Amino acid sequence: MAQAYFRHLNYSLGDEDSRVELHALPADARHVVAVAGSGGRVVPLLARAPRKVTCVDISDTQLALTELRVAALRQLNHTEYLGLLGYEAMSIQRRLELLSSLPLSGPARTALEPVRQAVQDGERIVYLGRFEGMLRTLSRFVGLFTGKRGQRMFDQPDVAGQRTYLDAGFPKAAWKLVLLLMGNSAVLNSLLYRGDFPKKNRPESAFRIYWDLFDRLFRTLPVRSSFFLQLVFFGELRYPEGYPIECDADVFLAAQRAARNADIQYVRGDIIQHVQEQRDVDFVSLSDVPSFLPPDRERDFLNAMKPGLTPEALVVTRGHLRVASPEVQGYDVVSERYSDAIAQERTQLWRIHFYQRRS
Repeated sequence: MAQAYFRHLNYSLGDEDSRVELHALPADARHVVAVAGSGGRVVPLLARAPRKVTCVDISDTQLALTELRVAALRQLNHTEYLGLLGYEAMSIQRRLELLSSLPLSGPARTALEPVRQAVQDGERIVYLGRFEGMLRTLSRFVGLFTGKRGQRMFDQPDVAGQRTYLDAGFPKAAWKLVLLLMGNSAVLNSLLYRGDFPKKNRPESAFRIYWDLFDRLFRTLPVRSSFFLQLVFFGELRYPEGYPIECDADVFLAAQRAARNADIQYVRGDIIQHVQEQRDVDFVSLSDVPSFLPPDRERDFLNAMKPGLTPEALVVTRGHLRVASPEVQGYDVVSERYSDAIAQERTQLWRIHFYQRRS
């Protein structure tokens, strides 16, 4: 796996809409194993009250940030949670007080010291990741090229209005230049991956992939409902209706109740190997881990995890420019079962696949 990329705080908000995994996770699962990421992809899963959740990552910093989110979920109220993370306004002093009050492990507190310093300097946690920084940089180019006419998409009253504006008022020529920039692998590599960019294997050009995904977002979802679009156009979250699902009050409260009783563990290591070593896992949220695997492991990861999975366990994968095509012996491909949830995913960055272990 691309170790150099994962040594840093890459995600503080994230690039996935975890509504899809939340929709698919059965209530009262026995053991969920998930890539930790920023923790924002784990918190919503707790709303289904799994008995055990194991958060796995190869980055100490991402695990620490996940531990912070879970500790905040258990201890803070909804308003405090949003304020601490930076979704909502809060004084620096209050953020620091809340941060210091959380019962974090020693290693997590040490790993998060740069985060504490950034909060002390007035920065918001949700914008500290490398990915979020890349989108904030990109937003300056978007503003330079598309100006107020681009941002006017967010003033449309509904999806029908967005479609009309896209066809009649949106600065398409300038937008095409933005997407050509996004589709340039050298640019993405320098902005985000620093030499560890997973090799694209989708047949379409990167430009076509980005053109199509933004077209879907503009034409099918209220643009204010997408945190991804808000970051691309404004470099910040301006509309609460687009906050990630961890911010939803009902999801938060359900997750909080469950988190206070669930067995939540943090494991630094290889998630596929970790699942392989278990015997009771009934849901695996892999994110795009398979995209970073060498070819032989990319083909074999489902087979490798099989010993740790219960019958009918679900494995969820995501792929962006690179989409894994694993061998599926012993599994049913059940992605179509979740097609409606996938179509409503608020970033549209991903090809999402579901695999179910056969009984």
